[in-house]
Amino acid sequence: QREPDGQFKLKFDRVLCDVPCSSDGGIRKGVRRPWSAADGLALHPKQIGILLRGLELLAPEGLLVYSTCSLNPIEDEAVV
Repeated sequence: QREPDGQFKLKFDRVLCDVPCSSDGGIRKGVRRPWSAADGLALHPKQIGILLRGLELLAPEGLLVYSTCSLNPIEDEAVV
């Protein structure tokens, strides 16, 4: 498919969006690092941007997987 400027736009059948996250899911596994609820809020816009870019690259009828290691709804449900 060509863009209006004549460039080809790639589309993919499968897209994986493994986005950066606050890693709060690692707390229960004993991961020791400073954590704050503000981490998830700070990453939220970047996560949305990555998801939107993934959707731009996805072909019709394609499959997109959105992945984080977070349990924070701001980083998961609120994005998708």
